[in-house]
Amino acid sequence: MGANLMKQFRGEKCGNRAAFTPAGPLTCLLALLFRCVQPARAEDTVAYRYEDYQEEAGRVRVHTQTAYFETDLNPRVAVKGEFVYDAISGATPTGAPAPAGGNQVPLVDLKDTRYSGNLSSDLKWGRTTTTPGFAYSTESDYQSVGLSLNEAIDFNSRNTTLNLGVSHNFDHVSGFFQPELQRKDSTDFLVGVNQLLGPHTYVTANLTLGYSDGYLTDPYKGATFLFNYPVSFYNPPDSFTVPEQRPDHKFRQVALFGITQYIDPLNASIEASYRFHHDSWGIFSHTVELSWHQKLGKKLMISPLFRFYNQSAASFYAPSFVGDPAFPNGAIGSVQSDGASIVFNDDPSFPGTGTSTFAVPAHPTYFSADYRLSQLNSFTYGVTASWRVHEHFSLEAGYKRYEMHGLDGITSASAYPKAHIFTVGFGLWF
Repeated sequence: MGANLMKQFRGEKCGNRAAFTPAGPLTCLLALLFRCVQPARAEDTVAYRYEDYQEEAGRVRVHTQTAYFETDLNPRVAVKGEFVYDAISGATPTGAPAPAGGNQVPLVDLKDTRYSGNLSSDLKWGRTTTTPGFAYSTESDYQSVGLSLNEAIDFNSRNTTLNLGVSHNFDHVSGFFQPELQRKDSTDFLVGVNQLLGPHTYVTANLTLGYSDGYLTDPYKGATFLFNYPVSFYNPPDSFTVPEQRPDHKFRQVALFGITQYIDPLNASIEASYRFHHDSWGIFSHTVELSWHQKLGKKLMISPLFRFYNQSAASFYAPSFVGDPAFPNGAIGSVQSDGASIVFNDDPSFPGTGTSTFAVPAHPTYFSADYRLSQLNSFTYGVTASWRVHEHFSLEAGYKRYEMHGLDGITSASAYPKAHIFTVGFGLWF
């Protein structure tokens, strides 16, 4: 049952894999930190990284191995590729709230593996670089094929770059509540600009518009419906028996602004970015990230990082809902004269011997108790050390702490994970 659960970790962790992408304009200032050992010309690159993501209290653990390569076929054509292997195990919340008198949400064990890869090529012609890309991912219950096309156009003596991009994912998902594969498509459009303001300052800004449609529900998450009947015998059990139901489409808008400043007296650079997200599910989110890259000596660089994320809840989120799974469309009930039985309006004898009626509310059109859709904050902080052992070989090791906290005051604190993230890796240049 790892498919959609794997997705849970890609959002916050995807930035880790950015280190395997070739040095582009956004990281050009960081190259100044290693200017004494950076190659003067483009070289073939091979990199490997191992990452261990481990949540506390026996929750989810993910082992990720990533291999990356880049090679220049000629001055105008470069090919880049990446292979990722994820192994996931542990336990994750089911979507049910903590039982009465307790504070631990129910968990369910999971285990899965993911194999994914992507391949792209930079095609340079004049001041334009065209980059088509292909990506593929497979798990036991999730399959994805992605196509992308990016265009980078240089202006102003290559101090300004206009970025245009489009991507589309063809996904199919299945799970406990949905055993048959269901279609899910996503399309994104990006427009952005990178601007060199001076020899030590670089800014980037972009806007992404995206649309997803199809089966967007998590097939492993359930929702609890509770209703207090006048006769307690009829109360639904306090357990999740109803699969969640999310809208089958989502429109999102994402804006990003970043700045990189090289500080020559300290032989260091600082990067800061802000990301704004809004979607048609009612979620607003803000991400602020700050990192410092400090050169120590000629070959060692220490990079502390801090990231803060805040989001509002989806319009259809709640830890539990009012209603009865036996009556998803609602019902009218009448307590009988014996005081121990109820006749409902689907019974021909309704209202029977009852003298008054009560209403059982219908289920809402959309509902989810997935804590990831609640109002929350998350914090990521840590440090990475990079050691340029040789002109053609480097080592990297890092640690990050990840914490998520609910803000609505009603979702159990035990639903939100806290994790340790360890990484090691190396890079080779030929």
